[in-house]
Amino acid sequence: MQIKISEDGFLNLLTQQNGGSLIEELDRELMKGIGAILDLGGSADISLKIKIARVPNMETAVSITHDVIAKHPKEPRPAKAMFVTIGNGLSVQHQEQQSLGLGEAQTAVKGRLSDASTDSKVSQLNP
Repeated sequence: MQIKISEDGFLNLLTQQNGGSLIEELDRELMKGIGAILDLGGSADISLKIKIARVPNMETAVSITHDVIAKHPKEPRPAKAMFVTIGNGLSVQHQEQQSLGLGEAQTAVKGRLSDASTDSKVSQLNP
């Protein structure tokens, strides 16, 4: 099947729009999409929107604008648990910690270091 392409048609529009930067933008978005899919899985969408409007007071002129919309897979972002405060703000600490049911407070007892030469276990190993 032979494809017929007009010299002054769609490809001409793409190459002439913003001095060729439209093609470069589409190319960049394609590469970013492929890279994101290979790294993260999922799928990517790239859309080209072309708007054509008649130039006022001109018989044979049109204005052409474009927009490239790209959606690529993104890395999942970590979640953070926070507590709602009385005024509907957020805090990393629970405002009513007494009601969490964590049990009674425990007093830490600091251990005592013993001298290795007087330790009975060490003495038994080294008669």
